[in-house]
Amino acid sequence: MLYTGAVSQDFFRAPVTTMTASQLERRRKLTEAVIEIVSETGPENLQMREVAERSGVALGTAYRYFASKEHLLAAAWANWHRQLTERVMAETAARGGKKAGDTVCERVLGFVQREMRAFQRNPNFARLAVLVEASSDPYVSETLAELGEENQRVMRALMEGVPEEIAAPAQTAIGSTLGMGLISWTTGRATLTETQRNLTEVTRLVLRDL
Repeated sequence: MLYTGAVSQDFFRAPVTTMTASQLERRRKLTEAVIEIVSETGPENLQMREVAERSGVALGTAYRYFASKEHLLAAAWANWHRQLTERVMAETAARGGKKAGDTVCERVLGFVQREMRAFQRNPNFARLAVLVEASSDPYVSETLAELGEENQRVMRALMEGVPEEIAAPAQTAIGSTLGMGLISWTTGRATLTETQRNLTEVTRLVLRDL
């Protein structure tokens, strides 16, 4: 059931960077509650009231941070995925350049394989990714655009030195293969092994000799 209180639409669009510490904390509690629930039971039947109860944030207040359940699911998905991308970026920065014998293809392949292992450990998040990507909610679109920019930064860091005319289509091909693979896997049309193999083959194809 949607909250029907009078809430300014402008509040929904307030950037996270402008929120106070207490607002950020409430927002964090809401997304962490979603991550916990999705991990336990999946995203399909999640209810806003359940999220509010688990997070300790009032239902009406929850709708002041997220315009819809889909918006909240997208934010939780972005936060879950960000944990992986932040680790990869930290490791890339700590490495300070590629190691002897390291290649662009190996670095990118290592990243996408880690991503697939994360989905393998908890397939519920693969279903969440597919559910969110299929949404037409404008707030979801904004969240996914931000996540896409983060993914692009990671991929470009891993593809350092690769010309834009090669890096851009390569990233598109790998991302599309991953997206379609998750759909096929979560709907039972492909096994996880097949999905991983296809992703590996496409990555090696578009980044061969790099």
